[in-house]
Amino acid sequence: SSKKCAGCQMEWYCSVGCQKQHWVEHGSICRERQAEYQSVWFVPDRLESELGGVPCTADCIVSVHLNVLSNTTMAVYDEKLRIVGKIVANDDGFGAKLMKIVKRQGFKGFKGYFNAKKRDDQIMIHPKILPPQIW
Repeated sequence: SSKKCAGCQMEWYCSVGCQKQHWVEHGSICRERQAEYQSVWFVPDRLESELGGVPCTADCIVSVHLNVLSNTTMAVYDEKLRIVGKIVANDDGFGAKLMKIVKRQGFKGFKGYFNAKKRDDQIMIHPKILPPQIW
């Protein structure tokens, strides 16, 4: 079974042993990648309890969709719908940068997938866009 680095979420290992062996090389890169996560202005659409699922406190991949009716918000959700809401793209925040990344590099300039971390009510997203996911 493969193991994903819990810190940066960007390295995969065949076993815990391989992960420990690679830590000497990966440790500094991992810390740099973790520092690149940025907070977004997240507005939940529904309470997690309404979705019937377990609240997301773990790391996951989110889909970010541009809103054709608004230049200031984007829809965001994860595969298991533990994160469901909107990201506000204010001019001086990371949301605006994220919108540009999706427009330039996203699937058809409309949708992008990103590593995300949810801590309490805060969503942190890594700016590196991921390949399209099959959910």
